[in-house]
Amino acid sequence: MILEIVLVVLVLFLLIYRYTTKQFGKWESLGVPCIPGRFPGGSHNELVLNSKAINDMIKEDYFRFKDHDYYGTYMFGKPVLNINNMELIREVLVKNFNSFVDRNDVNILKAQDGGAMDQLWLKQLTSLTGDAWKDVRSTFSPIFTSGKMRGMLKFIVEVGGSLNTEFGALADSGEEFELKDVFGKFSLDSLATCAFGMNPNSFKDGQTMFVKNAARIFRNSTLDQINFVSRLIPGVQKLHKMLGISIFKPKETIFFRDIIKNVIKHRRESGQRKNDLVDLMVDCMKNEAVHEKETDIDQYHQDMKFAHESKENITEDTIVATALVLLVAGYDTTGMTLSFLAYQMAKKS
Repeated sequence: MILEIVLVVLVLFLLIYRYTTKQFGKWESLGVPCIPGRFPGGSHNELVLNSKAINDMIKEDYFRFKDHDYYGTYMFGKPVLNINNMELIREVLVKNFNSFVDRNDVNILKAQDGGAMDQLWLKQLTSLTGDAWKDVRSTFSPIFTSGKMRGMLKFIVEVGGSLNTEFGALADSGEEFELKDVFGKFSLDSLATCAFGMNPNSFKDGQTMFVKNAARIFRNSTLDQINFVSRLIPGVQKLHKMLGISIFKPKETIFFRDIIKNVIKHRRESGQRKNDLVDLMVDCMKNEAVHEKETDIDQYHQDMKFAHESKENITEDTIVATALVLLVAGYDTTGMTLSFLAYQMAKKS
């Protein structure tokens, strides 16, 4: 019995090894400068071990190949082309966008395709492909004009008052504090007010359910890494989907989904309107979005113009997914940028 188990495990290992390494050597054969692949993580086994932040790996790779327009790596078993040349990046992302609509690898998307909560993450713009991506992109584009974004300023100013009070209290105390933590609260409250229709008041109480669930969204544990890697094993993703198993922070996703849906329901029943992103996205869902004429458009934004007639109606799940991606994409980037800005201002004061 033990021998049979060992043989089965050995066969499974060999199959996974072959599946992972079968495309190793592709960049070398094409003459593309690259980082060779190694089992199981590809060019960076740190991805599997979770021993280094992915941004640090990207930075190291960039400086290693900074004299090249592009270079190749392997993410697990998949060849990945990385572009350094800024003009070439613009050609791909903007000018010739119609030829490069789907840049997400199909295997990565399959790894995200599980139970009901995983489906919400798949509805984000960063995960959608083809006509589905075009439908959401063209529908939501009108709400991200400079005029509409200026309408969000009143919410940010309100949160800015709490930030000012917090800095005053910290200055009076004379104690050292972590700048990114303070700006993280400002970033979280601003995003929540604009995209979720509520202010979690993290300056007053840093242990609210909103703050706790947001913190879990941004933190990847070793178990999260293992779950994701397991989805790359042939057959596991289909099994998870069939059984309705979600691995991408399902409890936290349910929490934020319920917030958005309850806000939408409340505003429909009460007729209340704040003209925040929730209202603007609901307008899009009802095909009532107002298209503003922009007068100060530079060449970059002209290149970004995207003409597409949406074929599918926007649903509440799409609004939830968009709010989630705004939270994930905006929280750390905003907090970190403000921290560096304040640091530089302090150095020169």
